[in-house]
Amino acid sequence: MTGQLAPSWPAAIAALICAAPLITVAALGVFGPWTDYMAHIASTRLPAYLTNTAAVTAIAALIALLIGAPLAWIVARFEFAGRGIMEWALALPLAVPAYAAAYAWYDLTQGAGPLGFLPTVRGPIGAGLIFALTLYPYVYLLAREAYAGQSSDAYDAARTLGRGPFGAFLDAALPLARPAIAAGLALVVMETLADYGAVAHLGAPTLSVGLIRAWSAEGSIADAARLALILVTIAFVLFAYERAQRRRARQSAASGRRRPAQRVKLGFGPGLLALLACVTPVMLGLVIPLARLGWRALSSPTNRSMVEAAGNSLLLAAISGLVAAALGLAAAYALRSGRRRAILSARLAGLGYAVPGSVAALGVLILLGLFQDGLDQVWTGLFGSAFPVLLSGGVVALVFAYQSRFAAAAIGPAEAALNRVTPTLDAAARSLGARSREIAWRVHWPLVASGALLAGLLVFVEVLKELPATMILRPFNFDTLAVTAHNYASDERLGEAALPALLIALIALPPMVWIARRITRSEQS
Repeated sequence: MTGQLAPSWPAAIAALICAAPLITVAALGVFGPWTDYMAHIASTRLPAYLTNTAAVTAIAALIALLIGAPLAWIVARFEFAGRGIMEWALALPLAVPAYAAAYAWYDLTQGAGPLGFLPTVRGPIGAGLIFALTLYPYVYLLAREAYAGQSSDAYDAARTLGRGPFGAFLDAALPLARPAIAAGLALVVMETLADYGAVAHLGAPTLSVGLIRAWSAEGSIADAARLALILVTIAFVLFAYERAQRRRARQSAASGRRRPAQRVKLGFGPGLLALLACVTPVMLGLVIPLARLGWRALSSPTNRSMVEAAGNSLLLAAISGLVAAALGLAAAYALRSGRRRAILSARLAGLGYAVPGSVAALGVLILLGLFQDGLDQVWTGLFGSAFPVLLSGGVVALVFAYQSRFAAAAIGPAEAALNRVTPTLDAAARSLGARSREIAWRVHWPLVASGALLAGLLVFVEVLKELPATMILRPFNFDTLAVTAHNYASDERLGEAALPALLIALIALPPMVWIARRITRSEQS
């Protein structure tokens, strides 16, 4: 019956928003004009772009794995002082943009910095470390959910066969959680591939940097599209692998009865070590970078334009969050309806998360350029002059790109919330004479509102941090906090870059606290 409440067209719109920029980039990359610049890139910089991309993503994935998977096991299976706080606090480094952490750690470890005795955080190794410290929560959250959902039978059997706690973890718990961990690692790698600010600042140019340079420095959109195709191909392979791992995780979890594992209470010494292990990545990925940025912001002059940049960031993030929540809920209804066309549209919309922001922005730029050319031709034929420039850059174009990139992140929370609406509730409401709209508002909305809020806040936080799409599509004299921070950092003015970078994290932190606490509570229920 729920299917009657779910028309297919909202899911089709979501799919079109997510797929159109990518299709446009692919078409231009294949059929666009070839220039000498692409041949020059292929023989000079492309090998370095590919090498840096592989090195940065491999280092980020490895360190994120070493941080996220063991800490998820500690929090899921042991009881110790501070565990209740750490189970959600470990997710908070997601509020810190990678480029903000890169500014802070580079400033701390350069020769004149207070940690100048340490190796300077720069190059592929430094960039990989920064991504791991800010993105390991993806691995942690998915691994923790997998550990919490495991039956204790396999682990207990390994212990009875003489394996110690660590050996039983390696032999029994870790293999069962491997699909979820792999899915988390895929998300880490996709976010790393999409980044521009951190790798550009730390001197580790990846394919994303090459794409931006082809567009901004050379003005070659077709060649930028070809570099984007390489980036998207890598991202989609990882996205497909993540989907496969998630299906395996669901299949392994659907095993009938299970005996939930009881958390083991640790003594003072082991409990203190467990707490220290949990606190360390939060300090490295959240507290220390924000403290350094705060110190630099206090010791640097304040620019009045920061208020305007903060307002622009909040405006874009709020609009994008609302639109994404609506699209995510529409796609969730389409999936619930059971119609093949609606389900296909919703799944197509879900592919958008694999598209880096620079690629989405490039696609939107091409689309709007084609639309403007069509208007010019019609207008010239009627009035003899070109049509005024409307959408080559602006809030509409930015929101379009953000939805293409992040609307997919809103589908999962909305779908999970809608699953709480059982067919019996619809049947009961209809038996009382309620119509479809009344059912949607009075029955469904109270149950799905928190999921829609979660979806909107996730996109709100992501848009606050987004840099490359904003750089490409923003109107003249329309700076966000991310663009302002990047512009100052590019000029080696880290003092001025500190305040906007800090503001992004401080604005994103309260929503991230709510998201993390809600996710951990839902896993416990």
